[in-house]
Amino acid sequence: MDAEVVYWNNLPSVLLYEIFSYLSEADRIKASSTCKYWRYALYHPSFWKNVSLKLKSNDSDNASKAQYLSSCLGSKLQNLTVTFDIFDPYCTSEMTNVLKSLIGNYNLKSVSIIPTHSSFDYSKDYSVAGIELKDLRWFLNPILNILTRSHRLEGLNLGCIEDLVLHGSAILEKILNHHADHFRRLGLASMKSDPDIYDLFVLDNRIFYSLQNLQVLSLDFDYINDDLLSVLSINGNLQRLVIHVHGILETHPGTSEDAWYSFTKKNPGCELRLNLIYSYDGVDVLDTNILKSGMPLTHLRVFFCRKLNAAVLQKLHEFSSTLRSIWWVDTMTHTPYEITEWGSIEYPDEALLTGVNPFVICSWQCRNLEEIVLFGYKIYVDDVCGIVKLRALKNLQLPSSYILTENKPLEKYEKEISDDLSMPWRALQDDEIHASIMGEDDSYTDDFILPIVLQDLNC
Repeated sequence: MDAEVVYWNNLPSVLLYEIFSYLSEADRIKASSTCKYWRYALYHPSFWKNVSLKLKSNDSDNASKAQYLSSCLGSKLQNLTVTFDIFDPYCTSEMTNVLKSLIGNYNLKSVSIIPTHSSFDYSKDYSVAGIELKDLRWFLNPILNILTRSHRLEGLNLGCIEDLVLHGSAILEKILNHHADHFRRLGLASMKSDPDIYDLFVLDNRIFYSLQNLQVLSLDFDYINDDLLSVLSINGNLQRLVIHVHGILETHPGTSEDAWYSFTKKNPGCELRLNLIYSYDGVDVLDTNILKSGMPLTHLRVFFCRKLNAAVLQKLHEFSSTLRSIWWVDTMTHTPYEITEWGSIEYPDEALLTGVNPFVICSWQCRNLEEIVLFGYKIYVDDVCGIVKLRALKNLQLPSSYILTENKPLEKYEKEISDDLSMPWRALQDDEIHASIMGEDDSYTDDFILPIVLQDLNC
């Protein structure tokens, strides 16, 4: 008897899955148009472990693709990241439809919500897309239902959306009741539209006793106190703590050195990432009230706080064995901001031009420093050369228009700096710098900050 003939359209499923496993997501989708049998193979759960959807304004093709994928794969995918334009009512509505498609997915492990901005545009009429901003149940309920009906959810990132984070108590309760034993990654930090006036949810620190396998947590500084640090020290599994600092409430108890030393001892593998975001008050007291020598500080980022507190940089020697990254970012304008602890200097872009440059000192003292990003402050090229001679940074971002040279053009120094870094390096031109840093009209600083801080939740 002749052997049975095997055609492309009736390959054994095991073999077809093997072939598809070597293809990219885009190529698998193209291959699936070959025939109905190959189309069925496309939806095997193993091919949809990690899915990223992007919902853009005025992009009907993209929206149709998102609708199709979410309807077909909502019950199959394991890890979803959905990026959407929160200023667009229709994108926002479609994002909630994507979330609804995940309800009842027993394979689901993580959900990351990535907005373009941290708050809604209240000047727009979201009701045209069936959304009522005064009542956030249309957004919150799909998340709560996912938490209730998922079998083993391990991660949730709320995208720093201020209004959504205010429902943190309800979200934590669902996590506690349904996923306490296996939950690993939680993003509850926010970005405030007004750093001086904002609401908070009621946080019961005891919830974290039960989250025994929590590894990554982001929270606003308003919730950080000695009691919470003590609770987070019980299980000792935390690998990353991300703190966002906005306003400094008069009622905030602060934290003690002892609490941080105990926390670090009980969580020996934990790194602390501290982000100051529009924190006009926080930058003033960063060195006195916030930074504690017992912190396992690895990343310090100061975003658009309109001040350079030199005392903070001088204090960073206390983290000489842990600190890896320093960002200090302000707009490149000549608006007269106050400069704390730095003489009588009026303009932020000149705050590094007197005395010993503190970034040079940091590079000398912090032996694991890998990254310096500095915008809005002028710096002498000799100081830049001193920094790279002391520390072979992996990432150094400086605007060329804010580097001051004397005897030779900047291009000559760039060659020397490249040699010291053992990699090609040049300063950024103005047209390569984010529009919000350049102070351009119709630009949003959220656009710059959000992608950076949301990466903190990725392991």
